[in-house]
Amino acid sequence: MSLAKRFAKNLRAIRLGKGLSQKALSDATGLTVRYLSKLENSDPNVTLGVLEKLAKALECSVFDLLGESEKSQLKWNGDEIEQAIRILTSFRARLS
Repeated sequence: MSLAKRFAKNLRAIRLGKGLSQKALSDATGLTVRYLSKLENSDPNVTLGVLEKLAKALECSVFDLLGESEKSQLKWNGDEIEQAIRILTSFRARLS
């Protein structure tokens, strides 16, 4: 997969993983929704400045946006981990 395609895929996955709409990301970065859509859906050609804006707004690193590993996109805080544990414990209890 090309770096541009990987970036587009990662940008969308990270944005959705954070529960942000393109409009919310637009508001946080000053980039237009149309431009963000283009970045996510076509072969993007972005500047370092745009990468920095996106990484800051998404609270991730530029490497997360460009990286190959989906694991690098997973950033859970303590509350999210505890909630996941409660849900899995509940499912486990139902199966027993």
